[in-house]
Amino acid sequence: MRSKSPFALIIFFLCVFLFLVSCSAQQTKWLGSIEEVEGIIVVQNPSEPMYDEDVFTLEEDLSMESRGREGEFIFQYTPNLVVDNDENIYVLDTAAAQIIVFDKYGDLLRKFWKKGQGPGEMGHPLDIQIYKDKELLVSDLTQQRLDFYSLEGEFLRDISTHEMPHFRRPVVDSEGNIIAGFWNYGDEFRYELKKFNGNLDPVNLIASQRTVTQPGIQGAFETQRATNLVWDVTANDDIVWGIFRKYEIFVLNSNGKLVKKIVKDHEGRRIGKKEIDELLGGQTAPSYLKFPESFPSFIRFTCDEEGRLFIQTYEKSEEADADYYDVFDAEGKYIVRVALKYRPLVWKNNRLYTFEEDEEGYQVVKRYKVSWNI
Repeated sequence: MRSKSPFALIIFFLCVFLFLVSCSAQQTKWLGSIEEVEGIIVVQNPSEPMYDEDVFTLEEDLSMESRGREGEFIFQYTPNLVVDNDENIYVLDTAAAQIIVFDKYGDLLRKFWKKGQGPGEMGHPLDIQIYKDKELLVSDLTQQRLDFYSLEGEFLRDISTHEMPHFRRPVVDSEGNIIAGFWNYGDEFRYELKKFNGNLDPVNLIASQRTVTQPGIQGAFETQRATNLVWDVTANDDIVWGIFRKYEIFVLNSNGKLVKKIVKDHEGRRIGKKEIDELLGGQTAPSYLKFPESFPSFIRFTCDEEGRLFIQTYEKSEEADADYYDVFDAEGKYIVRVALKYRPLVWKNNRLYTFEEDEEGYQVVKRYKVSWNI
């Protein structure tokens, strides 16, 4: 009998191991569905993700403060940045109307252009993009135009956006097409998302959304309306877009054809008196102001290099003092929910670039190494 006990123990531990592996597989099994409906792939996701939060980690590897050693400002208010193929970082400074360029080690390379109304000068720049890997595209809100510069800072040309009010958030694909949104004041007030070529000639209409007309309150604008559109472009030039009020994401291929819809079971965060007071921030609510019963499904999203979709929701992590992001893989499956303190701006070479604030409230450019354990 003794001669058989080691063999029996091996069988026992093997069974335990297979059981644990089976349980682990069950825990990470995706519980959604994928089906084709009238030629469109529909990915239906459950409310819970496949994995726990610890499958995604960030490790800081660069921090650039807005002030120099002598206390002078290198940059002031920066809503956006971009990174080129050499990992040089181009920071758009809206307050000073200039672009500040750093190398991948965080050393200052140059600054260029200044505030003004003439060719190559900036009024109130809001967005910046790398255009065809060799130019910078800057969207100027007050001057209603797109300005193009070389990566070295030489002004090249501009294109007017005057006929498209509040032309915003242009995103560029690999062919130099521009995807952007703007207001259309026609018979009814609409927000439209279009694809343009490099000369800003329309290629196709992606979405047109009728929006409510009640005036906005600072801090509560999107919550009141919940009808705005958000969008991004993947590394293979797919256009990804959605509407705040529904947890539905639409994917168009580079030819403008709808090929996929990503849906997630979602119960919106309720809007109570406490939430309304926070949104108003001490402002007095006018009589016309109406809030829905719950927050919109999401705020914004961004795509990383692998086609993963990071969707910022209105849920917050009180422990981490951060916002929750639902993360979907390139197929559209809901894989994990992560807490991020600051909005992701650029994904490049397995790095994440963002803006944060120091203890005194000044902006800091941060870069993180991104790791996945799935």
